[in-house]
Amino acid sequence: GYNKVDPTTKTITIGVEGNVINFYYTKKNDLSYVVNYYEENTTNKIADSKVVTNQKYKDEIIEEAINIAGYNKVEPTTKTITIGTEENIINFYYTKRTDLSYVVNYYEENTTTKVAESKTVNGQTYLSSVTENAIDIPGYNKSGESTQSITIGVSGNEIIFYYTKKTDLSYIVRYL
Repeated sequence: GYNKVDPTTKTITIGVEGNVINFYYTKKNDLSYVVNYYEENTTNKIADSKVVTNQKYKDEIIEEAINIAGYNKVEPTTKTITIGTEENIINFYYTKRTDLSYVVNYYEENTTTKVAESKTVNGQTYLSSVTENAIDIPGYNKSGESTQSITIGVSGNEIIFYYTKKTDLSYIVRYL
């Protein structure tokens, strides 16, 4: 953890007293530390590691966990290390958010006119996959895909099914 200061070699003549040689050192200031961001109980990095260079030996470093979209920080969210000569690593852990939602909309084809009430599903986990099937709506035919899947993100989680008005309907006229 230290660098030698010149001179690094000295010579003395042994006398009756004062036989002392002093060498001087400075703390290394070319050390570094790394901060990693992992999903809890894994080695899956969910953000790029942070590398901080030009650190001084025995300096105390305090780091705080960063915000990562779709994840919650796991305690402790602040960590302290003392810079050493070996690997200086701080690991923060995160869990996927489970408070997300998605919406299923049922629209008339080529419009945003609703043909049925939207469906909202809460309690979804970040990056999980969900699949929905188009519902039957009286007076309408399903148009396009009748099954759709999405991966839950932080926002914008929407599935849209389109419908066309039925044209094969008939009626009866009775003369009484």
